[in-house]
Amino acid sequence: MVVVNPQLISRDMSYGKLTKAEQKILKEPEYGRLWEVMAAGNVVPLKTQGAKTVNFEYLPKDEKELSLFAPWLNYILGVPATFHKSTLKIVVGKTTKVTVNFKEKKDPKESRKQTPTRIQEKGTTDVFNRVLRENEKYNSIADMRKDGKLMSTLRETFTKQHADKIDDWMNTYFNQQDLFFMQKYSPEKWSPFEYHKQDFVHFWQDFIKKVKTREGKPVGDYTTWNPSDIWAVYDKGKVNKAIDDAFKVDKDDPKLSKLNNLLINLMAESKLVGISLKKIEGDDAHIEEMNMDEQSKKLTKVLELNMSDIELQLDNIVQQEKVTTYIKFARTHTMNINLGDKKKPGNLSFNTQIKGTAAQGGQAPVALVEKLLTSKGSSNEFTNSHTKYPKKVDTFWEKSDKWKEKYEFVKQKSNSTSWESWKEFESYITDFYKDKKPQLAMTKLMQIDFYYDAFKNYPQSQDLADFWIALLHLGMKVGDRFAPHAKIS
Repeated sequence: MVVVNPQLISRDMSYGKLTKAEQKILKEPEYGRLWEVMAAGNVVPLKTQGAKTVNFEYLPKDEKELSLFAPWLNYILGVPATFHKSTLKIVVGKTTKVTVNFKEKKDPKESRKQTPTRIQEKGTTDVFNRVLRENEKYNSIADMRKDGKLMSTLRETFTKQHADKIDDWMNTYFNQQDLFFMQKYSPEKWSPFEYHKQDFVHFWQDFIKKVKTREGKPVGDYTTWNPSDIWAVYDKGKVNKAIDDAFKVDKDDPKLSKLNNLLINLMAESKLVGISLKKIEGDDAHIEEMNMDEQSKKLTKVLELNMSDIELQLDNIVQQEKVTTYIKFARTHTMNINLGDKKKPGNLSFNTQIKGTAAQGGQAPVALVEKLLTSKGSSNEFTNSHTKYPKKVDTFWEKSDKWKEKYEFVKQKSNSTSWESWKEFESYITDFYKDKKPQLAMTKLMQIDFYYDAFKNYPQSQDLADFWIALLHLGMKVGDRFAPHAKIS
């Protein structure tokens, strides 16, 4: 029987490396479109010695065909190959096993330089203001393109540097205004959006600094409390008075619950609404009101998940120069934990994404993540401050025994087949320091600390699952702690 290894499997999953005879067999009816999937995708080159995984990038339209790789590998290698639909993995081999991870290939458009958030949001205000100030009504994207004044404003907003991205956002801008004004609210009496003046975003940015929780603790900054990018107000004078009246007595000591309840009432009456804007792909756009009632304060699709429904993808901690780990929630949501800029030291960010959409769910407030991480149990190794992690290899070596203990513990709990021995990992981390890439070593050590605390503080399976679900809620800004808002996505 063949002893499998990643190199052999990579070769057999690369259409261009197959012989003519093998390509002919692959095109037989029993393998469906597998040859096309293989030709359109690509195996990520192996760079880590001793790796026990193969990563294959596929196009989104080809996901249904991935299961066909298992019978193909079984045939060409002569070893068992089992496809796991829930996690999109294939385990190949009998005694020596290699795991194939399928990863969705990014659309080339998404791989281009991203449009800055401030430009995306300003583009939305440009469109909304045309509807409000000029009473324009767009029934299609074509209508928007015919509006010379709008297109001129958008080109000015996007600047010459990002002007080629306007087309990428036209579908989003059309659906946003269509959902908000044509389907949900009427434009009359809604105040025009302003930008970089004392609009409602800036008003709440100042106001929230005074707000305290029930325990008397500061709420934090605006983004910690509220994901809204812009606000719309109906009859601004009356809304301003309602806010003034609500906090007349305790204007210097407003409480979070009172503030959120006020916003819930104003939103329910269609007087004031904060809007979280997400990029819209295709025609399946919708507006969803969050944190308005008990049901909208929970992510019902993940509340009942067990740990067996949640997949931790931690292999990037030990692979190449990768800095992102993933928590997959029954393939409906994902939490990405990563370093924003791999070229310099930085802290981790906790970002959420909704499966099957281009919508970023939001970013979890780090202070709340750290509080949740240590709310049960006594392990407190993780701190989201890169300055607390070794910048030089000597400092790393000084605490080698402690890092070994944590590495071995996370390795055991992760159930990964690609984590090498401590000696190999120690050498791997050391190389980053010697190659003048300490930020990569620091990030991987931060990730180990984070997962070490999670596994230590939540040792029971369901408690651990509930921890990941609570972490997802923080990222999605769902719950009593966060402001009511409307999400257009």
